[in-house]
Amino acid sequence: MSGGHRYNLRKRPGAAAAAASPSGGGGAAPASAAPDSPPPSSPPPAKAKEAESYESGTNWVHGGGIEANPYLFVLIVVSPFLSLLLAHVTSAEFAASAPESGWRVTHPLTEAAPYCLSNLGSCARGVLEAGLSVRPSRDGASLVLAFMAAALVLERSLPGKIETGPETATGHVPRYVDNGVKHCFAFAALFLLGSDLGPCGEAGERMLSLPSSIEGTICGVYQPYSFGILYDRFPSTLAFLNLFGIVFCMFLTYKGLYHPSTQDNGSSGSWVKDYLWGTELYPRVFGLDLKRFVNCRFSMTFWQLAGWSFCYRSYRLHGELDWGLFFAALSQYLYLVKFFFWEMGYMRSIDIIVDRAGYEIQWGCLVWVPAVYTFHSRFCVQNPSGLTFPAALALFVLGITGLGLLRDMFCTTKGSC
Repeated sequence: MSGGHRYNLRKRPGAAAAAASPSGGGGAAPASAAPDSPPPSSPPPAKAKEAESYESGTNWVHGGGIEANPYLFVLIVVSPFLSLLLAHVTSAEFAASAPESGWRVTHPLTEAAPYCLSNLGSCARGVLEAGLSVRPSRDGASLVLAFMAAALVLERSLPGKIETGPETATGHVPRYVDNGVKHCFAFAALFLLGSDLGPCGEAGERMLSLPSSIEGTICGVYQPYSFGILYDRFPSTLAFLNLFGIVFCMFLTYKGLYHPSTQDNGSSGSWVKDYLWGTELYPRVFGLDLKRFVNCRFSMTFWQLAGWSFCYRSYRLHGELDWGLFFAALSQYLYLVKFFFWEMGYMRSIDIIVDRAGYEIQWGCLVWVPAVYTFHSRFCVQNPSGLTFPAALALFVLGITGLGLLRDMFCTTKGSC
């Protein structure tokens, strides 16, 4: 989905430069449009059909739309199922049933593959049943909604400097409160304090304490959750996120077409393409930037805290600390701290200034990031890494050093490396 026909903006009155050529949601005009091109209202006869196609939006999908790109349907069917399957194979329920299956997920080549090759029908049926067994629950939904509610409160209440993104072709300049770093540390603190490791946890587990007078008042009415809740409720949480993401993207499609926040919106001429790619560049509801909220304040924060939650569940399950999982959680946490320091840079990247708010990005951040980006850490809960402290520390140092060298190389060469 690249090239000059990627965007389809409505023209704003009085903007001659914008009206002179069909320009994109990210701001750049098509490469094929020269500065002295004739206005679209009076195209040469040879280009009349092309101009008419642009006005109707059909040029965006290059003649045929979804009919010419059937693989796009895979995004709506295969990806959600795969995310559910990954949630199932890392769950406690799957670990409990593994001995009965005749193969172990830790041995994909020596056990799982031979079993499937010798029992294709049974294997296919088992995979289908496994994926469909992951269903939403009230607990999973309440976790997601509480997580988002906390992120929303921090988004609205934390102060920060006003920053802007690049101006679009329609003249819109997005504005943001730069409070990502504050959100990063405040959310982590709230997640810890509200758990059984906080002041309301059991005496033998909590890491923090309150004065007895205050503790009695607060903890008498508040029941803390397990710090391992992100693992415990992960399958049902992901199932709910799948449904929520699909419906949320339907809302975004409708909003971009009929109630856009800016003029950076429009249809592609294909309903499926509109749903997948999006119909609006900067959707907002009551002033809340939906792309930043989903991509950063929910998705990145969930990923950041998931490693620690998984590490805690592993410790409680096996009675000892898995150093491989511990340093994996630490490296992911530090990596995402770095992300929040750079959040305004992300708000000026292709994900934000070019890609519209559709299924491909919004569902991806809601579901694919939690399901896939945390898979290795989630897998280690039931299947400990077995790494010693020195070995795990060495890998951690190697990874952090590599990340630092890559950043220095990029900055030194200004992205030309």
